[in-house]
Amino acid sequence: WVGPGAACVALGLGAVSLYGCDPDPEAPVPAESPTPADAGRRAAPPPPAPAAIDAPELADIARRIAEPAAAYHAAAEKRREAALAKVDEGAKVVRGLYEGGKLLFYKGDGNLSEDGQTVMKLLAQLERHGVATRPYKLERVDEATAGVVAAFAAERKALLAAAKTPDAARVAAVGARWMRSGKGTELELMQAGGDKLTPLDRKRLADGLHAVRTAAEATRPALWKADVEIARCVVRYFVDFLYARPAHPHETTSPATIRRLADKNADELLARLGDKRGAIANEMRAAWPSHPQYAALLGAVDRYAGFVADGDWDKLPSPPGKVVKKGARGAFVTALRARLAKEGYTVGSGDVFDATLVEAVERFQRRHQLTDDGEVSRSTIRELDVSAAMRLRQLRLALERMREANARDPETFFVWVNVAGQFVRVYDGGKVIREHRVIVGKDNEDIDYEARIKGRINRTKLFSAKMSKVTLAPRWYPTPRVVDLELGPALAKDPDYFEKHGYVSEMNADGSERVYQKSGPTNLLGVVKFQFPNKHAIYMHDTPSRHLFKKSRRAYSHGCIRLENPVAMANFVLGRDKGWNKSKIKKILDEREEKIVMLKTPIPVHIDYVTATVDEDGEVQFWGDVYGYDQAFFTGQLPVEEVEEYKAASTRGLL
Repeated sequence: WVGPGAACVALGLGAVSLYGCDPDPEAPVPAESPTPADAGRRAAPPPPAPAAIDAPELADIARRIAEPAAAYHAAAEKRREAALAKVDEGAKVVRGLYEGGKLLFYKGDGNLSEDGQTVMKLLAQLERHGVATRPYKLERVDEATAGVVAAFAAERKALLAAAKTPDAARVAAVGARWMRSGKGTELELMQAGGDKLTPLDRKRLADGLHAVRTAAEATRPALWKADVEIARCVVRYFVDFLYARPAHPHETTSPATIRRLADKNADELLARLGDKRGAIANEMRAAWPSHPQYAALLGAVDRYAGFVADGDWDKLPSPPGKVVKKGARGAFVTALRARLAKEGYTVGSGDVFDATLVEAVERFQRRHQLTDDGEVSRSTIRELDVSAAMRLRQLRLALERMREANARDPETFFVWVNVAGQFVRVYDGGKVIREHRVIVGKDNEDIDYEARIKGRINRTKLFSAKMSKVTLAPRWYPTPRVVDLELGPALAKDPDYFEKHGYVSEMNADGSERVYQKSGPTNLLGVVKFQFPNKHAIYMHDTPSRHLFKKSRRAYSHGCIRLENPVAMANFVLGRDKGWNKSKIKKILDEREEKIVMLKTPIPVHIDYVTATVDEDGEVQFWGDVYGYDQAFFTGQLPVEEVEEYKAASTRGLL
């Protein structure tokens, strides 16, 4: 697509091919030479001389063009203001973009500029990014674009009526451009061939000037309307990619608030776009998150959009038993093979559950946070039956969550924890250099009597902080809530519980009790703790319950992040930051005396919740919605209220 007004460009550059060279029906026809048979006949009278044509000179035609062009150009500001008056969102920013008085995306000939064409392509890809298109009112852009096409088509029609020869067509096109822009000279008309026009051409052109002028004048309002409509959408684009948070579990931005975000951030947006004329599309792409996951997820969206376009996949028939294993055969196995093949798995052929199909099932299970045993149980069938259309929705929501993520524009070296995926990845220069499984907070209902709150209080919080210290052989200082609700009852049942599990109870100077667990194999923090100070008192640590890492879904903690292979992480972090080797770290751990190591360069840590990611091999991974944040988004129940004030039951009548 070349853009509206392409016909006008053709008119200006190739009038010869458009108009041809039709003979003048009023031109005299030369007499034929007499034949011998006519020699004796009386000669025919000569044809009458053609009447003189009252044709204006080129200078007069130039004057007839210049006068309305100047007046029309003087009214340009009114046309711009009329278009700007219809902007109903982000008006302050849109108005600021046009302070120079020039079109941003269209050229005067009715064609979109190169930047304008790219901007239109980016707006056409909103759905790909998981951005709701309804607020953009794209039908207004379509209507305005059609108006540009219609206006330039009308101008071309008027030009064709006023110019019957190639020379006249070229002069008419220059005149129309002069009328549109308010800039032109008689010399330009001459250079286009005006000094070669016949009197008849000049007369026809002069007679058609009014229609040409009327048509040319209609192009400018059409251009302004379309240009401003595109600008309005561009401003909304920056709002959606930089400021709006419609899917955040706790800081959800309402539609009414989103509509005010452009003007709220007007100074920042104008500073960003004010000097980017001709390069606004580049700025739009620069508004995408720089986290490597974003580009990878866009590729996944394209892939699953293809599955949907190809007709999605069918749900599986009822299985022949509770679990379908290797060696099984029949219609269910055939359907299973077809289902996996449609999503791109290598499955072989036939109706037997063979080794190739087992490998495909295991791969599917790993990608969907299931136990990868190669057996098809109810949980595996449930994931297989999720449609490609639903997976596409999940991927688009993942893109939205990445735009809202704490790690959306991370540093070169950082740690990313995905609560939904229950993993931690260490990135350096856009590449994953380490990955560990983690255990995150439970999703149970609970009560904190000391804080007087109840609800989903054990969920791991979403935030950013900086890892500033690593504690080797740490002590564990349980919160008063844990002491009261867990350690107290255990001690009541077994007076030796503290001694058996390494707990120490000390008296503070103010008379209060302080309980901690000594370093050692039973310590609930394990042998390493990674601290990034935050108001939630959340950190990463080891755990003696390492068997839990074998589970595919791991939400068991009180909110902190338990880390698989923590010593390997400690070796990496302290080796990079302090230059320590494994032997030095092992010696400290073997001594079982708490040692706090301050990092020279704190490490950014970002904790987010995204239920679809892509690994380094390009595998798309779908994670369980452990806290129900995706479901809350799809059902319109955001923001999520996780806790509420707890009031103990009344004691009236008991005292």
